[in-house]
Amino acid sequence: MRGVQRAAPAFVVMRSRARVPSLGALAAPLVSLPVALPLAYLVWLALGASLPDLWEGLVRADAGGLLLRVALMATGATLVAVALGAPWAWLVARTDVPGRRVFGWLGPLPLAIPPYVGALVYITLLAPGGLLHASMASLLGRETFALPYPSLLYGPAGAAWVLGVFGSPYVFLNVHGALQRLDPSLEDAARGLGLGPVHVFRRVTLPLLRPAILAGALLVWVYAWVDWGVVSLMRARTFTTVVRTYLIAGFSLSAAAGLSLVLVGIVWGVLVVQHRALGRARYTQAGRGRRATRHTPLGRWRWPAFAYLGLAAALTLFIPLGTLLAQLTKLSLPELGAFLLEQRGYVWNSLRVALAGSLAALGLACLVGLRSWRRGSGGPASLLLQAGYAVPGTVLGLSLVGLTLAALPWLYGRPVLMLGFAYVVLFAAPTLQGVQAALAQVPTSMEEAARALGRGPLVAAVRVVGPLAGPGIAASWLLTFVLCLRELSATVILRPAGYDTLPVRIWTHTMDVGPDPYAAAVALLLVVLVGVPWLVLLARGPRGVTSGG
Repeated sequence: MRGVQRAAPAFVVMRSRARVPSLGALAAPLVSLPVALPLAYLVWLALGASLPDLWEGLVRADAGGLLLRVALMATGATLVAVALGAPWAWLVARTDVPGRRVFGWLGPLPLAIPPYVGALVYITLLAPGGLLHASMASLLGRETFALPYPSLLYGPAGAAWVLGVFGSPYVFLNVHGALQRLDPSLEDAARGLGLGPVHVFRRVTLPLLRPAILAGALLVWVYAWVDWGVVSLMRARTFTTVVRTYLIAGFSLSAAAGLSLVLVGIVWGVLVVQHRALGRARYTQAGRGRRATRHTPLGRWRWPAFAYLGLAAALTLFIPLGTLLAQLTKLSLPELGAFLLEQRGYVWNSLRVALAGSLAALGLACLVGLRSWRRGSGGPASLLLQAGYAVPGTVLGLSLVGLTLAALPWLYGRPVLMLGFAYVVLFAAPTLQGVQAALAQVPTSMEEAARALGRGPLVAAVRVVGPLAGPGIAASWLLTFVLCLRELSATVILRPAGYDTLPVRIWTHTMDVGPDPYAAAVALLLVVLVGVPWLVLLARGPRGVTSGG
C-alpha cells in the first residue's frame, strides 16, 4: 500500500505532463498567424503582377541606390551609437570617473525620448531657420533669410546622426550588462602578469565585450533600415519612405509589396547573421564575478572622461529636453494649458491601443515562454516571434491594410483591434525575451513539486511560477507598453481617419506646420508619458531593461 502511495505522485506528474503538449501545441499556430498572414499577403500581392511590372517598380524606386544609401546611413548611425554608448558604459562601470553613479543612471534614460522626437529637436536646433541659424543672424544684425546656412542636417547624414544619438542607449545597456557579468578575476590575473591598464583592456576586456558591442551595434543597424519616423522628418529617401509614398499615391501595390519583400529579406538576413555570430561568440563570455570589481584609476584623464560623459548626456538627454522646454516658453500659460487639454483624446487613444497591444503580446509571450521553460528550448514558436520583430512597421501597415480591406473590412474601422494586432507582431519578441529571462530565475523543480502534489499545469503556473517570476514579467510588460506607446510607422498607416495617437500628432504637426511650440508641447507630453514607466523600469536597475532592446 505504501508503494502505491509513493507511486501516485509520479503518476500524477506523468498525467499532468501528458496534457502539456496539448496546451503547448497551440503556441505555434497562435504565433505563426500574426506573422504569416501579413507576409503571405505581401507575397500574394507581389505574385499578382508580372515579372516585368515588378522589375519596373524596383527600377522606378531605384532599389539599387536605396540599398547603398540606407546601408551607408545605417553604418553611420551604428558608428555614432557605438562611439557614444560603449565608452559611456565602460567609464561608469570600470573606472573612477567623477559622477559615475549619476552617469550610470542617466545612460539608459534617453530611451524615453522616441527617435522621431529627437529628430524634431535637432531640426529645431540645427536646420536652416532653426534656433542656431536665428541666433547667428541676430548676432550679426541680419535677417535669417539673408544669412547663408548649410542644410547638411536634412538627408541621410542627418538621419544617421539622429538614429545614432538616440540608439546609443541600446549599446550602453548591452555593454554595461556585459561588464556587470564579467568575472573581474580575469582582469586581475592579467594585471598580475604585469600588463598595464591599456593592455588589459585591449587584450582581455575588449575581446570579452565584443559580443555585447556587436549585439547593440546590430540592433541600431537594423533599426536604421526599418525606421520611418526619423527618415521622413529628415527628408531622407529610404525603403520605408518609398513604400509609404507608393501606398499613398496608389502607384502600384504590387511594386510596393515587392519593395517591401526586398527590405524584409535584408533585415531577416542580417538577423540570421547576428544570431549565428552571437551564438559563436557566446562562449567568450565569462560568468558573473563573485568579487568586487576593481575600478581602473584614470589619473589625469579623469576630467576629460567626465567632459566626454557630460557631452554624451547632453546630446542624448539634456539638449533634447532643454530644447523642448525652451520652445514651450514661447507660449503663454493659458495657451499651453488650453492646447494640452485639447490633446486629451489623443492621450487616451495612445494609452488604449498601447494597453491592448502590450497585454496581447504579454499573453502570447507567456504562453510561448512557459512552454520553452518547461521543455528547455524555444522551438519554432520563438523563432517565429523573432521573424515578426524583423518586419518593418511600414511593411506591416501596408500588408494589414490590404489584408483587412480584402478579407475583413469590418476590422479596419476598429483601431484598437488593428493597432493591437500590429503591436503584437512588432513587439512580442522583446516581450518574450523578458518573460524568458524572468522564468529562467525560477527552478523547474518548484513547478514539479506542485504538480507532484496533484496540481495541474495551469494551477501550478498561476500559483507557483507566476508569483516567483511575476516582477520580471511585469517589467517585460512595462517595456512592451512603452514600445507600443511610442510606435509611429505602423500606426500612421493603420489608424482610421480621425483616430490619432500622440506619435501621429507629432508627425502630422511637424510635417504640416513645422517644428513650432505646439509640436514641442505634444512631443514633451509623449516624453512624459513614456518616461514615467521607463523610470519605473530603471528603478529595477539597467539590467532589468536589457532584454527589451
